[in-house]
Amino acid sequence: MGTALCRSVVILSLAALMGSCATSSKPPAPAMDQAAAEAVMASINQKFAAAVAARDTDQVVGFYADDAHVLPANAPRADGREAIRATWTQFLRTPGLSLVPTSTQVIVSGAGDLLIDVGSYRMTMDGPKGKPPIEDVGKYVTVYRKSGEDWKIIVDTFNSDQPGPGM
Repeated sequence: MGTALCRSVVILSLAALMGSCATSSKPPAPAMDQAAAEAVMASINQKFAAAVAARDTDQVVGFYADDAHVLPANAPRADGREAIRATWTQFLRTPGLSLVPTSTQVIVSGAGDLLIDVGSYRMTMDGPKGKPPIEDVGKYVTVYRKSGEDWKIIVDTFNSDQPGPGM
């Protein structure tokens, strides 16, 4: 009698296990589809460029999470909102500054809580007195984390395609 009970428990356990495997074999639906991610990124980049054009430091810094990191080329890294504010305050003082980011690839994390924007930028600024404007093109990688309904930058790095001094 005890053996029959053990067999019943084993059979029921296997049936339950097989049933749960059958229902979990379907891959989970993506948290965010590619088209939606690209639309989000296009909107963010447009707003970011507008904030830079307006020289609105508060708005630019508002794109970053409190614990974000900015890793600019040829400059010290900025960790945290206050260091990022100082970096952008200085940068936005550049006469004639224009900065236009353009996504070339948006990568969505499996959980849908991170977006990685890989792209290029075009930047212009006034040249020294009497000189033509300076143009720069380069590339960037920006990582965004979902924060409530918003996306906040947690890592931002960029560098020029132009050769540096001595190259």
